[in-house]
Amino acid sequence: MLPNLKSSKSKLATISILSWMLSLGAVSMVNGQTKPTKEYTEPLKGPKLDGPIVAGRGSDIVDAETKTRPAKPGELAFGAYQRGYYLTALNMALPLAESGDPAAQTLIGELYWNGFGVARNRKKAAQWYEFAANAGNREAQFIYGNMLLRGLTVKEDKAAGEGYLRKSAETGHARAQFNLAQIMTARRPTWSGFKSAFPWYEKAAEAGLADAQYVMSNIYAEARGVTFNDDEKARFWLEKSAKNGFDTAQVELGIWNANGRGGKKSEQRALFWFARAASQGNVIAQNRLARMYSFGIGTKVDDVRAGAWHVVARRAGFSDSVMDRRFASLSKINKQRAIELANRLTKRAGS
Repeated sequence: MLPNLKSSKSKLATISILSWMLSLGAVSMVNGQTKPTKEYTEPLKGPKLDGPIVAGRGSDIVDAETKTRPAKPGELAFGAYQRGYYLTALNMALPLAESGDPAAQTLIGELYWNGFGVARNRKKAAQWYEFAANAGNREAQFIYGNMLLRGLTVKEDKAAGEGYLRKSAETGHARAQFNLAQIMTARRPTWSGFKSAFPWYEKAAEAGLADAQYVMSNIYAEARGVTFNDDEKARFWLEKSAKNGFDTAQVELGIWNANGRGGKKSEQRALFWFARAASQGNVIAQNRLARMYSFGIGTKVDDVRAGAWHVVARRAGFSDSVMDRRFASLSKINKQRAIELANRLTKRAGS
């Protein structure tokens, strides 16, 4: 419920502001800040090692006294990598990699790609990633596929890159599943294109990938690749994405909560999600939070906090003439308090 106001005129003004504030659809980009959008891009992440080396020649014999199994060479190499002993990791992994161990090959690719413990050599890294990818390592397939798609170090070959990405996706690599779906929908941004990509989006979303969960929400909200739109399912996936920290989903979920779309209406929950996104530096959320505190939507009126979030958003390049006027009307002491709070909020977000 909106708070009681002193006059019907001010109440109507507040309702008008609330309607304007929460009726966002597609929003543009300000100073690099991502805002709710219906566009589907193709985010291709750079090489990243996300799993331990479990292969390698080592003993599976369990010690009779300690009841433990001695670590395999590959596990020791990855352990050294995790602790930052990169040269040790390289020396441990190299014999395994040369004997055809794909996990060790992937680790060496990672070391050379980033220059960990050795001089950075991305051509050599690409060779090791290719060896590992051809040997069936799904992380290497994902990495090498992205390299081919983008022409990173190696000659661009989109067909081959997509092939490696598909192999990685088929073995359950969530990011590969998502990227493959993005490529499919970028190539065919139609209902049938989304229908074809839907299984890959769903697998990645079920694996917990926030980006995929956000796309699943949009798919159900707009009936892209599905027969009918379903706001309840859309909100389900939107909440999943928001809880996983995706700030664009948090902003959109705040709007859905305020409007009661796909579930219960709650301006307090809207405030909560705007605050989560604002703390991550999302300028749309910072501006909406300023408005909610200024007009007492989902909370008590707090001119200082409203002014502070307005200052934070303005510093990031967001323009709002309504909030400019409300900030200008504050007393000198409240303006100073708002600026001091804005400084603390900015410092906290950057820490």
